[in-house]
Amino acid sequence: MNRSMENALDFWPKSMPWIGIGLFRQAAIPLGLLVLLFAGAGVINPQFLSWDSLRIQLTLAAFVGIAGIGQTLAILIGQIDLSIPANIALSAIFSANIYGQTSNPVLSALAGSAVGLAAGFLNGIGIAWLRVPSLIWSLGLNMVLQGITLAYTNTAAPSSTIAPFARWIVLGTFGGAPIILLFWGALSAICLIALHATGFGRRVYAMGNNELASAMSGINVFRVYFPVYLISGLTASIAGMLLSGYSGQTYLGMGDSYLLIPIAAVVIGGTPLAGGRGSYFGTLIGSIAVVLLDSVLTNLQVSPGLRKIFFGGIIVAMMLLFRRKRVLE
Repeated sequence: MNRSMENALDFWPKSMPWIGIGLFRQAAIPLGLLVLLFAGAGVINPQFLSWDSLRIQLTLAAFVGIAGIGQTLAILIGQIDLSIPANIALSAIFSANIYGQTSNPVLSALAGSAVGLAAGFLNGIGIAWLRVPSLIWSLGLNMVLQGITLAYTNTAAPSSTIAPFARWIVLGTFGGAPIILLFWGALSAICLIALHATGFGRRVYAMGNNELASAMSGINVFRVYFPVYLISGLTASIAGMLLSGYSGQTYLGMGDSYLLIPIAAVVIGGTPLAGGRGSYFGTLIGSIAVVLLDSVLTNLQVSPGLRKIFFGGIIVAMMLLFRRKRVLE
């Protein structure tokens, strides 16, 4: 091995993020913030701590958390996905329209998922192959998807006939437990296993720590970027279809609020925007925290504009708190 290769491999983390640092230790600050939020919410309005209220908050957190799976992976590799909002809307509208035309829930689910996978594939091409910065490419794709949604709804109005699988998952119960929480828990477990017990997870963390060193050590960059963005697109489409089941309808702009909130959940969960460190476990906690915080601000009659400013400030503050100094040699 030549000297340049050895120097590049020096950037490889001496101990991987899941060794010696437990998930609970990584999530100590998010957990503390969540406890404080629950305590504050209980003081402001004791009804926040009732089961009916908690179930609503956890259901809303599930939508954020499911969309946050892909956003977590993208941020872990040092990138970002800003196409999630339009992906959510187009997937939900297309899925509902297919069900309205065919009454086939399988085709409806496949149609919505296809939209998400197509968006993820386009992100993979632009970011991994064309090497366009993810911030620019994914934001541009978000605008393209918004345009496609608008053009599509001009020829086929959004359907209010939602596939039964979406309503069953969101509103149903199994053994007394909300199915949406069981579904979110299953997806979360799959994500955590993939990140912390597979070669794919190790490559994700390696890419986030140093892409050049990862490539020089033999990791195929495309085989990391494409799965990450395919997963991000798919999970956004799943969130969109489930969101339509919760609201009972589809409409333009239904994903607009999911631009900043999933990012806030990831950052509050302890994953720095620079990538290479963190876990979806933190995002899971962060999803609950941002939804609860949004509900508290709404209860205090804080305007939507001020809430956006507040969440933007949280992202900046948490990014500074969790920032990681990288020493380049």
